[in-house]
Amino acid sequence: MSVVEVQDVGGTGRTAGGIVTPEAVVLDVETAGYASRILAGLLDLLIQLALLFVVAVVLGLIFFADESGVVTAFAIATFLVIFGYPIGFETWLRGRTPGKMALGLRAVTNDGAPIRLRDATLRAMGGVVDRLLPPGGVTGALFVMLTPRHQRLGDLIAGTMVIRDPEKFVTTPALWFSPPPGLEQYATTIDPTAITVEQYTVIRSFLTRGTSLSPSVRATFARDFANRLAERIHHKPPQFVAPEVFLICAMARYQRRNGPGRAAGAPTTMARPQYPGMR
Repeated sequence: MSVVEVQDVGGTGRTAGGIVTPEAVVLDVETAGYASRILAGLLDLLIQLALLFVVAVVLGLIFFADESGVVTAFAIATFLVIFGYPIGFETWLRGRTPGKMALGLRAVTNDGAPIRLRDATLRAMGGVVDRLLPPGGVTGALFVMLTPRHQRLGDLIAGTMVIRDPEKFVTTPALWFSPPPGLEQYATTIDPTAITVEQYTVIRSFLTRGTSLSPSVRATFARDFANRLAERIHHKPPQFVAPEVFLICAMARYQRRNGPGRAAGAPTTMARPQYPGMR
């Protein structure tokens, strides 16, 4: 699957994108606009400069009489702040830095998956070019403004994009999943702890929008999503539970564990998606 631009939303500079299946079914994703990207970057830069200032003061006190020691230690500290700050935070916080968290943004791979250490490292390496390539910072801003998915050079190198965080922004209508009749007890055996917000968002979109797929294609996608989810949460569905039914039960458990505000945007109506019969 890949993510493509869909349209500009209200002329605001924000782009509505989607994870597009080979059958051209779009699963909603909204990319971050250039204004929020730049502001988040400035917030992170201010934090990094503050860290460097503190480091400089501490090193000055420690190596007061050793000028070469101060220079060496400060060079190492600068390297760690420039690279360690984004790599550490984006790996630890699943695509977020303090600046992104403040603006409600998150970096993900182009297929919607959480970024890993390798992706964060490539983004940080590209970020140095974005900021230092003359005329200093303007290059990164131009990439964000002019590329279809508002990707700076680091994103293009790493194969990532920045989206509005699904934890804070839900653009699809509220929907409350419920286990199919007779499977309520089975659903309680599913532990949704390991399900990520990204997984929930993609599977939820599939269950609510997948009716446009042909039955065979829908079954293929359901089986793929179910296998990936089962592997992640270490759960083996019984043979009598069809893949799509398992997904519905898992989404119901996720919503009940995390609450309607985080799971489905404070739903006000009850709804049950269509699902195939049990086999």
